Amino acid sequence: MKPLIKWLTALASSIIILFITLGYYASSQALFFKLRDVEVIKRRETRAKRLNMETFQGLPQDDLLIPSKFDYSINAIFVHPNETNKWMVLCHGVTENKISSIKYLNMFTDMGYNCVIYDARRHGNTGGIHSTYGFYEKYDLETVVDYLFDHYGPDIEVGIHGESMGAATMLLYAGELSNRAKFYISDASFSTLGDELTNIFSQYTKIGSPLILIFTNIFFRIRSRFSLFKVSPIRVIEKIEQPVLFVHSKPDKFIPHSHTEELYKKKKPPKAAWYPERGGHVESYNKNPEKYRKVVASFIANHVGW
Repeated sequence: MKPLIKWLTALASSIIILFITLGYYASSQALFFKLRDVEVIKRRETRAKRLNMETFQGLPQDDLLIPSKFDYSINAIFVHPNETNKWMVLCHGVTENKISSIKYLNMFTDMGYNCVIYDARRHGNTGGIHSTYGFYEKYDLETVVDYLFDHYGPDIEVGIHGESMGAATMLLYAGELSNRAKFYISDASFSTLGDELTNIFSQYTKIGSPLILIFTNIFFRIRSRFSLFKVSPIRVIEKIEQPVLFVHSKPDKFIPHSHTEELYKKKKPPKAAWYPERGGHVESYNKNPEKYRKVVASFIANHVGW
């Protein structure tokens, strides 16, 4: 009997150690994932004819470092080619930086608006040690929006566009912190970070994903003092009173478009949704640029009145 007990104890200890190791590894990958190089993004966007740096740099703009609430600076560029009080704040996705937001900036400035692009926490020229998928990032978005009102006029009107992590950040900001924006455009957000990490884990192992998630969260709390279970746009989506346009391409495998369907169903009107048949993760604009512009313009005209 004693040998059996010893064997079971050793087995249980080995399993616990395994999950602790996996949790630590998963938390490291999530908090410190490799970022795309700025020059690589520039070349990618230029080759795709979504970016002309000379044209962009020729636009009237203010390139600034704004103090965050967490003792680092947020790099934001305020682009104002139009005589208008209407502004769009653009939030990029995970591993990217503000350069990848320029394609949307071009769309919105063509529509007559001014724009803000900025680097999210730990990305580009913005400081920060850990990426938290919206938990701390929402406070940086709040800082950028507040700066916009404080320095470009209290009578301005603001909309916010976000893709992937940027979309989740935007929804968390709107549902938890502020209602200063008049509307939001969410492109390929996850509904909860837990579900998205489970989806990623399941691509590598079919066994123990929920347990790995629990141990990953323990290390999130220890290393960055946040809980992944609080990074949950669907938990706060009903609190957003402003219009939201949800966009998510159906072929997206990184964040299944069912996440956005869940968010859309739970959001109270006013709201709109578009699920294009073409494009992978955050490729709705890349694959359907003209349609994207028409959907966005129609949403703003019908629900905002700009």
